[in-house]
Amino acid sequence: MYADSALSLLVPVCVIGLVFLTRRVVLSLFLGIVLGGIMMSYHDFWGIFAYVYDKISSVLYTIEPASTTSTLPHIQISWWSVYVFGFLIILGILTQVISHSGAVNAFVKWARHRVKSPKGSEFIAFIAGIVIFIDDYFNALTVGQISKSLNDANHSTRERLAYVIDSTSAPVCILMPISSWGAYIIGIMQASVPATIGDGLFVLMNSVWSNYYAWFALLAVFLTIYWQINLPAMARHKNIGVSDLLHDEDLSKPASSIWLLIIPVLVLIISIGSMILATGYEAGGEATLFAMLKNTDTAFSLFYGGLFALIVSIAISLKFLRKESLPIIVIDGIKSMLPAIFILILAWAIGPVIRDDMQTGVYLANVSKEFLSQGAVSMMPVILFLISGFIAFATGTSWGTFAIMLPIGVSVVSASGGDIILSVSAVLAGAVYGDHTSPISDTTILSATGAGCSVQSHFITQLPYATTAAVCAIVSFGVASLSSSLLAGYAVGIVLLVGVFYFYKCFFKAPQLSH
Repeated sequence: MYADSALSLLVPVCVIGLVFLTRRVVLSLFLGIVLGGIMMSYHDFWGIFAYVYDKISSVLYTIEPASTTSTLPHIQISWWSVYVFGFLIILGILTQVISHSGAVNAFVKWARHRVKSPKGSEFIAFIAGIVIFIDDYFNALTVGQISKSLNDANHSTRERLAYVIDSTSAPVCILMPISSWGAYIIGIMQASVPATIGDGLFVLMNSVWSNYYAWFALLAVFLTIYWQINLPAMARHKNIGVSDLLHDEDLSKPASSIWLLIIPVLVLIISIGSMILATGYEAGGEATLFAMLKNTDTAFSLFYGGLFALIVSIAISLKFLRKESLPIIVIDGIKSMLPAIFILILAWAIGPVIRDDMQTGVYLANVSKEFLSQGAVSMMPVILFLISGFIAFATGTSWGTFAIMLPIGVSVVSASGGDIILSVSAVLAGAVYGDHTSPISDTTILSATGAGCSVQSHFITQLPYATTAAVCAIVSFGVASLSSSLLAGYAVGIVLLVGVFYFYKCFFKAPQLSH
């Protein structure tokens, strides 16, 4: 309906604008869905209410009309959503079990003898984010559980932790072909890339080395931690919306054993990783790693792997838990995850509004195709980065942007005689940047959830850091395209990035915080 009209941009632009103005993500998302309802059903007042209800309820279930074999409508449960929400609740309860058992205090007391500064605790989160590369959801939520108590004890902020988590999860996943992201992208490129260039795996492997944004995002995190850079937005937002902050006086409470934290986290990682591979093998019937990752059921794996870790955690912690505290553990665990669940429901509800009804991606892709056909071949990677970044930022999805822009980018570059590998890298990099910084992206929401801070404060504080890395990546894509040298792109981009962050270091060094 709006595929040929600039009005298709109205919903995402309004949502993003409202997030900046109100700093209330739930309200902004809900009003975006209402605006979509008005645009689709402006001739029917009650139809607007039905539209809003249908979009929100479809996240959890859809009602299929009666058929010739059944006189009653059939309710189709959206098990993907149910499993993800179930995993979030399990994670909330698991966190409470670990906390009530005294394991957090034991871990912090143990770690404080070895890690005694915000820099040290943030580097632990950074390293953990790089190591856990199988899936971005898995990465964002697990690293938060590992890091936030130590982060609190060393007086860093949850917003800094959320930035570290978010800026390692997606960039690492895009750089590791052996991940759920890699399997998805290979599937798209198999149908998009000419056989003369190579298969999807070959193109993805080669694109890794020219994905400037992903590498620069990781370097930016390293420099932010090493130089303790605190840009103005980060300085203004300190532990916003945090209800479980660990204070110094909490460390005086009884401690049990560090293993009550280590064992559940290890079981969580191993059980989910195993389930990811097992569900992939069951669905695809092939025992190769790429085939299993391509066919895996991530939500199912998260839920049942997390449930097993919760059972193990309760079993080993029972003697340290008071019986009367068990209902409190469950209630507090559920309450801690409700804000994230509400935001995810609305974020997933607005996805079809923007993608299917407003057809924002189609409109932008059509405009992009006309623009790209007129653009200079040498600047094609820069243009592809900017367009992919804007689509991902507006729609909140990098995977959707991959599906839209990879075929367009490859076809245009093939016809114009440009560098296909560099152009593929630009599409992937731009999509990751847009998704990385979008307030309606599920990875933004889950990174804030993992760190335990508000989504809006994470979005606002992360944006300057990620955008600095993106600007440097744009320069590098331009240099690499003009000079036909990846090394020249890295040389210019790295010097620029380090120079800008050194400037930040001189003027925006993080102060030592106290609780």
